[in-house]
Amino acid sequence: TLQRYAQEAVESCGACYAGGGPAAALASVNPDTGEIVALASTQEEGNQFNYAWQAHRQPGSSFKAYVLTTAIKQGIDPYSTYYDSTSPKTLDNPGGGTWTVNNAEQGGGTMSLAAATWASVNVVFAQLDLDVGPEKVSQTAHEMGITAPLESVPAEAIGGLRVGVTPLEMADGYATLADGGVHHVATAVGKVEFPNGKVDQVNPKAGDRVLSEGQAYDVTKLLEGVITQGTGAG
Repeated sequence: TLQRYAQEAVESCGACYAGGGPAAALASVNPDTGEIVALASTQEEGNQFNYAWQAHRQPGSSFKAYVLTTAIKQGIDPYSTYYDSTSPKTLDNPGGGTWTVNNAEQGGGTMSLAAATWASVNVVFAQLDLDVGPEKVSQTAHEMGITAPLESVPAEAIGGLRVGVTPLEMADGYATLADGGVHHVATAVGKVEFPNGKVDQVNPKAGDRVLSEGQAYDVTKLLEGVITQGTGAG
């Protein structure tokens, strides 16, 4: 039933594919077990490519969650930590040279990390990434479920990845937050039966704790604000 709903949602995207627009995909993971409950993808006749688990795309601002999580892990208080949000801003690149960052919308002045999360402010997250360490952000993302290669460069803080990530990877990463900091590998396999009668059963409760419950709660609570008062409030 969930797969049918997912496919209907993808196919109902008015601007997608049939009219020449972008392809669409949806991936859904059960946070408690890692079980894939739906993988829906734009379907072209004669093409079996599945965008939900095969297409590597730029994640954009949704990747900021891993920068935020890294900051929470390091004890940074998002409500009392402030940054200058003036755009454009030129920052020193750890690898040499400089990097100029622009916000998607006009604005400026000092704002808290919490407010910058709700408003998805690029300039603030670029500075935050440099403060917590790009390598630490890569480590957090991989621990939470991202499997694509990361280069630990500041641009990844705002979704600028060389390879990109799949919708399934991102669903798995966010599911780690939803399960209170426990990461389950996303899987479509329930069990494997061998010719000799042996059965390997997937343990749905097996997982690795990569965040404390408190850390996962703090990040999730902050991300709620995106929906209630931020860029997703509409």
